Amino acid sequence: MNIQSVRTFVAALVGVLIVRLVAAIPAIADGFAYVDGVFAEAGYGAMSALALAQAAVTAAAILLYQKAAQWLGDRWPNVEKYMLGSSSRPHYEPRYAA
Repeated sequence: MNIQSVRTFVAALVGVLIVRLVAAIPAIADGFAYVDGVFAEAGYGAMSALALAQAAVTAAAILLYQKAAQWLGDRWPNVEKYMLGSSSRPHYEPRYAA
């Protein structure tokens, strides 16, 4: 497994865990249940507010976690290593380099 895969996996795992924990808060779960009821009344029964919100918030949480780890890694490389599993960042070559 390459370094970027490890870094992406760790950031995604932490992002998903954060979203799952937040969604378990009763007040937030009640809000999602209410919106789901509104969707059902409007004829969008197959659409889940929780699923839509979790997808958007999970993507944002993953991005924020990874950017925070990189920002902290600019100052303290060991922090990035522990947050993402590696302090080594990938370097990409241009496809059509002259």
